[in-house]
Amino acid sequence: MNGISEEKYTHIDEIKEQTKAVFDELVEQAKLEEGDILVVGCSSSEIASHRIGSYSSAEIGEAVAQTFLNCCKEKKIYLAAQCCEHLNRAIIIEKTAAKEYRLPMVNVVPKLKAGGSFATAVYAALQAPVQ
Repeated sequence: MNGISEEKYTHIDEIKEQTKAVFDELVEQAKLEEGDILVVGCSSSEIASHRIGSYSSAEIGEAVAQTFLNCCKEKKIYLAAQCCEHLNRAIIIEKTAAKEYRLPMVNVVPKLKAGGSFATAVYAALQAPVQ
């Protein structure tokens, strides 16, 4: 096996609900405010109860990414998706945020097994993603 899940995951709604709850708790505990950056790294393999890197799921990555992106948009917080070690843990973020915070940019595009399913989904969803 190549470590990429092709099966349909049955608990997507539950994952979205849990992701929203995690977001709400993070915002409260970290006292995040408008314009702040929330850096998130996650493993779709571990979300699906598998060993990290063994069950990369585009479906799970997209569900978590869309939930975090929607929540961040509502609170006017920037989302930064942390890639895996294959991309040196680079973050994927909107170009406007990178410029505002003067973050150095590199040229890389995350993929399921090189960056991670979550970072790949965030990259695809942002208007002007940079790393």
